[in-house]
Amino acid sequence: MKLTDIQDMWKEDSKIDETNLGRESIRTPLLHSKYINLLANSKLAVRKAESEYLMLRRIKYRYYRGELTAIELQSLQWEQWQGVKPIKNEMDEFLQTDADLIKSQDKVEYLKTITYQLESIIKSLGSRTWDIKGGIEWTKFTNGMI
Repeated sequence: MKLTDIQDMWKEDSKIDETNLGRESIRTPLLHSKYINLLANSKLAVRKAESEYLMLRRIKYRYYRGELTAIELQSLQWEQWQGVKPIKNEMDEFLQTDADLIKSQDKVEYLKTITYQLESIIKSLGSRTWDIKGGIEWTKFTNGMI
């Protein structure tokens, strides 16, 4: 799921119908369930993306050292590294500037952003019952019931 999809869903789901606060109160656990499921899936996706990044980093390490076999290179559809084999203290620079690793890291960061958004939504849902209670109290006050 995309970040913009989650933001659009929350834009609609976060609205509280002031004319029917009782129904809104009942809707809170349903919304919580919806977003907690999305959060769980997002956390699993982050973990998977981090694992994929680490595995790719290890392969790239071997690639730059010239340790990949012809079969491995063929399966990855890569050409043999023709540059100078980097020494140990240069390897981090090679890995940090590798386009495939940058793309993989960007994916991890994107998924972490989705997770952060969902955690913020869950936090907001925690205060939703107080918001609804405040709305009910305000309605009572303005109608002279308090």
